[in-house]
Amino acid sequence: MIGKLQCVVLDCADVMELARFYASLLGGEVNRPDPRWSLGDDWATLHGDGDGDGGDGRRSRRVYADPAGHPFCLVRD
Repeated sequence: MIGKLQCVVLDCADVMELARFYASLLGGEVNRPDPRWSLGDDWATLHGDGDGDGGDGRRSRRVYADPAGHPFCLVRD
């Protein structure tokens, strides 16, 4: 079973730059009002759009670094 991104909380020196980076990479909406999550000036939330598509059955992984220097992996399925 593949999980779907619901919400990610981001925290770094330039949180809006990082939020825009992940929104452009993953889709979704930055700081969407939601009663389950609080909003603040020191962090941002990225809510997934819930869409996903199937792959071709060949899985691969790549490790990258985001603008704040955090490593993250993209998995192609």
